[in-house]
Amino acid sequence: MANDFVTEASLREPLAGTLMKPSASLAPSVSDLKKYRISRRESQEKFWGRFGVTQSSGSRFETGLAIPAPVALLLKLYVNGKLNDGDLLG
Repeated sequence: MANDFVTEASLREPLAGTLMKPSASLAPSVSDLKKYRISRRESQEKFWGRFGVTQSSGSRFETGLAIPAPVALLLKLYVNGKLNDGDLLG
């Protein structure tokens, strides 16, 4: 991988698989995020727990609450394969 550094510009780019909205710098698309979790056949508790987020907060994120930048960054890296389950706390 030529450049594994995360730049501010790269955070504004959409994720592969359209998890991130192009118009929002770090906010994942609500419907795409929920579809991604469901496609992995994971509960909210298991999916969000790996990012240090409670099930309750994860549910709120899936219904439109803004996702904090650090969590959005972890999501982006995870979906792009830069992080795996062993790299995360959950």
